[in-house]
Amino acid sequence: MTFGFILTRHVNSELTNKYWNECVKCIRRFYPNEKIIVIDDNSKQEFIKADFEYNNVEIVQSEFPQRGELLPYYYFHKFHYFDNAVILHDSVFIHKKIAFELLEKSHINVFPLWHFEKYKGHNPNNTKRIASYLKNNRIVLNKINNEQASSLNFNFVSSSNWNGCFGCQSFINYNFLNLLQNKYNLFGLLNAVRNRDDRCCLERIMGLLFHLEYPQITKKGSILGSIIKHNKWWYTFNNYMSDKQARKLTNPVIKVFSGR
Repeated sequence: MTFGFILTRHVNSELTNKYWNECVKCIRRFYPNEKIIVIDDNSKQEFIKADFEYNNVEIVQSEFPQRGELLPYYYFHKFHYFDNAVILHDSVFIHKKIAFELLEKSHINVFPLWHFEKYKGHNPNNTKRIASYLKNNRIVLNKINNEQASSLNFNFVSSSNWNGCFGCQSFINYNFLNLLQNKYNLFGLLNAVRNRDDRCCLERIMGLLFHLEYPQITKKGSILGSIIKHNKWWYTFNNYMSDKQARKLTNPVIKVFSGR
């Protein structure tokens, strides 16, 4: 069995060009040989510049602009680069080796990188609109309706037993992804996801699908735990670089925010 990395890149400035470079360099510190796929989502090409000539890194120009978090799954399914994929944002930086090979040996189908339990009822009407593009969507829509009712009663910590998948980032097996596509027509969502708000709703839908088809993960939640308990919200790249230079980084994986 093999695993590799797929990250989505959106470069719109000199600053954001630093993200994917840092992401790739951090991966290479701990995984020197694994293949890395970089999916470019509607970047401004004039800002793109690699810091080095990276080894075993493939750039894919997406034909679906602004689909963001859905794209790594689509291209993984289309090209079957490896047996298992670690799907990341370009703004995520690994600073401690995670034993993804143990997840392979344990035949884990899917495991979110981070999860969230609160605010699953956010923007329910748009989430339902997007989920309606799925096949066999009745249970998904019912779960979303239950979250909406919970939110209307000001119960922001849901009593339901599924979690959102933060940023749709995960370790996922190809055969499991193929199951999602065959059962739900997952990539029909390419016709529904068009902007950042839609991609936030996708975090809920992907978390729901993972729970429905692989409920074993629900109790654990994710590899790294709740994103709400992780580093500060709106922790910026400049914050990160300052802490890195001062040797103040404590988390094994760092997420920075820029609201692209």
